[in-house]
Formats: sequence, C-alpha cells, structure tokens
Amino acid sequence: MASVNIHCPRCQSAQVYRHGQNPKGHDRFRCRDCHRVFSSLTLMRPVSRALKS
Repeated sequence: MASVNIHCPRCQSAQVYRHGQNPKGHDRFRCRDCHRVFSSLTLMRPVSRALKS
C-alpha cells in the first residue's frame, strides 16, 4: 500500500488524521492544528475555466 502525504488546504499543516467518510464513501480528514475538516476531493486542483469551455 502506498502512503500519501496529505496537507491541510487551509494552514498547510501535515498534522492531519482520517475523520471518517462522506456519504459517497470518500475519505474525510481533520487538521490537528486548525481543526478544519476536508475530503480527499478537496486536495484535487480545480479545472481551469479555459478547459471547461
């Protein structure tokens, strides 16, 4: 199994832990420093507007 370094999107801290799953089954994470809860989908970069049109 490969390990993935996950950082908080708000404070960039690496002190995150798995906080369950959302209803669609994607992993949720919680930051120990700023207490933000985010999903694994939050870590993906958004598609630029130029590519959408």
